[in-house]
Order: sequence, then structure tokens, then C-alpha cells
Amino acid sequence: MRLKKGIFAGTITLFIAAVSSVSYGQASQGELCKKMWDNFQTMRAMTGLSAADDSQFAKFSAAAKAINADTETSKGKFATDKNYNVLNDEVLYHSTEIDKAASNKDLEEIQVQFRRLTIACRNCHKIYRSELKLVP
Repeated sequence: MRLKKGIFAGTITLFIAAVSSVSYGQASQGELCKKMWDNFQTMRAMTGLSAADDSQFAKFSAAAKAINADTETSKGKFATDKNYNVLNDEVLYHSTEIDKAASNKDLEEIQVQFRRLTIACRNCHKIYRSELKLVP
């Protein structure tokens, strides 16, 4: 009888854990970071020494807006501590600044804010990468 109760309780626990990890169709932190990484790489590919054209400024803006949206989702869903919120706010600030610079067609400011965004992402990953198994 105890074995049946133990198996039943274990099954229920695993089911609850599986449902909570799915989070009703929302992305996990790793998936959000992967999407942000893809947008980050899009910007990185265009931050060279050559002048940007209108289509590239539009891509900078779109990538920055996507990073903002994913960071807002991450902040709302995974706000675990004050440090995490500060790091997310930093990412939001720099990606917003990239969007503003893209609308002003200011490639130099985009490059400055991109470097700062890189540092903000790196700082977060130094702390949370091993805990949450964030990729990259």
C-alpha cells in the first residue's frame, strides 16, 4: 500500500513539475536568451567600419525592439532577485538607446550602445548562466 501511495505521489509531483516548467506556452529563460542572442548577432554583423544604409538602420531598430520585448518578458516572468532586475534594466536601457540611435541614423552611437549592451549581457551571464543553464 505504501509503495502505491509513493508511486502515486511521485507521479503527481512529476506532473506538476512538468506543467510548471512548460508555463502555459511561454518561453523558458534559455529560449528567451537564445532569441536575444540571435538578434544580438544580427546587430553584431552590421557594426563594422562601413557606413550603414537605411535597411541596416531598420534592422538595428527591429533587433533592438525584439531584445526589449524578450527582456520585458524575462523580467516579468523570471524576476528572481534585485540583481536580476538591475541587469535586465541595463539591457533594456542599451537596447532602447540602440533603437533611438537607429531612428536618428547615428551609427557611432549604435556602436557605443552595442558595446555597452554586450557588457550588460555578459554581466548577467556571468552570474546566471551556470544556475539557469543559459545559452550562449
